[in-house]
Amino acid sequence: MRGQGALGKAAPDEPVFVLRAQNIHAADLVEKWAIWCSAGDTPGDKVTEARAIAGMMRDWPDRKRPD
Repeated sequence: MRGQGALGKAAPDEPVFVLRAQNIHAADLVEKWAIWCSAGDTPGDKVTEARAIAGMMRDWPDRKRPD
């Protein structure tokens, strides 16, 4: 099931990549995405949301290296 939001917009056969908060690298990768997008034409609210999500990921209590 693809879900809603960005995943809901993906084509059924479109590859997607999900980062979970427990992944110790996730917050840094989301923040990097926000930096790249802020230099382009991505709407500011999406960049702001990404930065907020990165902060919540950093605060996630059970972070670990990817399996």
